[in-house]
Amino acid sequence: MTMYGLDSPDSEDFVVSWLQVQARASTERDTDDELPFAVVTRIAGVDDPDGGSSEDSVQVEWFDRGASAASFTARRGHRRMMLLAREHTDVTLSDDTVASVDYLKTSMRPTRMPYADEQIIRYVARYRIGLSFVDS
Repeated sequence: MTMYGLDSPDSEDFVVSWLQVQARASTERDTDDELPFAVVTRIAGVDDPDGGSSEDSVQVEWFDRGASAASFTARRGHRRMMLLAREHTDVTLSDDTVASVDYLKTSMRPTRMPYADEQIIRYVARYRIGLSFVDS
C-alpha cells in the first residue's frame, strides 16, 4: 500500500460533527457564544502506517452556566460519545465526506475544571479515537 494520498479523517472535525447534533460544538469558542457549548481539541496523536490508521487523543470541554446545567450538559455529551463508541455510526464531516470511527475509548470521564469566567462552569473529558486512513 502506498501512503501517498492517504490520511485519517480530521479527528477534531469528526468529533465536532458528531456532537453538533446535540449542542453547539467547534474547535474554538468566542466569549459571546451561546451556551451550552463544546470545544474539541486534538491534544496528541500517532499514526500506524502499517495498519493504515491513526489514534488521536481528543479533549472535549463542555461549558454551561450553573453547576447543575453544566453537569447535565457534560453527562449528556459524554453519553453521546459513548454511543459513538458502541455504535460506530457514520458521521458526515464539514466537507460532506462520511467517516466512521474504528474505536473510541475514554481516557478521562467529564471532570469539573477551573475556568477564568466564574459565571461559566467547565467540564473536561478526554477520548482516544481510532480512525482508518482514507483517500485524501
